[in-house]
This record gives sequence, structure tokens and C-alpha cells, in this order.
Amino acid sequence: ARALLAEGGYEAMTFEAIGKATGIGRPTIYRRWPSKAHLAAAIAYGKYDSEMPTDHITLESQIAALVDQVATQYANPEIASASVGLINAFFHDKALREELHTPAETNARRQLRAMVKKGKADGIINQDADGDMLFDMLVGTLIYRSMFSSTTKPADHSGKLIEALCRAMAPPAAEPLGGPTR
Repeated sequence: ARALLAEGGYEAMTFEAIGKATGIGRPTIYRRWPSKAHLAAAIAYGKYDSEMPTDHITLESQIAALVDQVATQYANPEIASASVGLINAFFHDKALREELHTPAETNARRQLRAMVKKGKADGIINQDADGDMLFDMLVGTLIYRSMFSSTTKPADHSGKLIEALCRAMAPPAAEPLGGPTR
């Protein structure tokens, strides 16, 4: 299934093609994955529905680890193909989205909210920062740029994204003694 996704995309990943490639009968495949979307979700979310890196000391190292994890995930051709196919499947079937996507997204958002809460307590994240907004900015930017943008991604894209996210999440700079300067 992974090779079919990487080479031909979501449309090429049929249970018939998987059966031919593996010698496994379609009934056996259907027992494990009731639909193509279920199989694609297992590939797209399977090993990445794990804990996000949250043990970094500085805001920059934390954001860099998150950007690296998400960028690596969506740079994988089979995961990108599965994700593109799932976007269409979820658009047409809200129940399927609720079953397959919502748990993974809920887990990721929960982790980022906890990371932001801890960062606020440690004084490295702005008290007004929002974990859900961080998720949207991070994941949305990387998915769009990796899978949908028509322009070539600059070599320094991840570095610029890390800088922008750090500026958005960092606490405000302390004012000098005596108040703001004029």
C-alpha cells in the first residue's frame, strides 16, 4: 500500500492492487481496513499519532523540534498522498472524518495546548499565546507549502517558519527601567 501511494497516489491504492502486489486476498484486507480511507489513515496517522517533542528548554528549540517533526511527516510521499486523498474523503463524509481524523487532531492539539501552558508557566511563552493557534499556524503552513503550493519551497523555509512562530509565541520584550523609551 505504501509503495502504491508513493508511486501512484491515493487513487492507485486500491484493495485489488494491494492484493496483486502482496498476494493477500481482498477479504483479508477488508477485515483489517474496512475502506481505503481506513488504510490511508493508518498510514498517514499511524506512527505519527505519537507524542510530540515537548522536552526542550527554550522556545526556539521546542518550535524547531515541532517544525522538524511535522515537516518530516509531510515530506514523506506516501503520507502526503494518503493525506491528500483523505482530505477529499473527509470533505464528502463527515462521519469518516470524525472516526479517522478527529482523534489524531485532538491528540495533537491537546499536546500543543499542554506545551503552551507549560511554556507560559516557565516564562518562555507569551501569556496570551494559544496552543490551538500554534497548531493551525504550524501544521497549516507546512501542509500547504509541502503539498499544495505551486511555488518552490525556499531552502530556508523551516528556519523562517521557526523564527515567525517564535516571534508570535514569545513573551513581550521587557521594557527598560523607567518605562518605554521615546
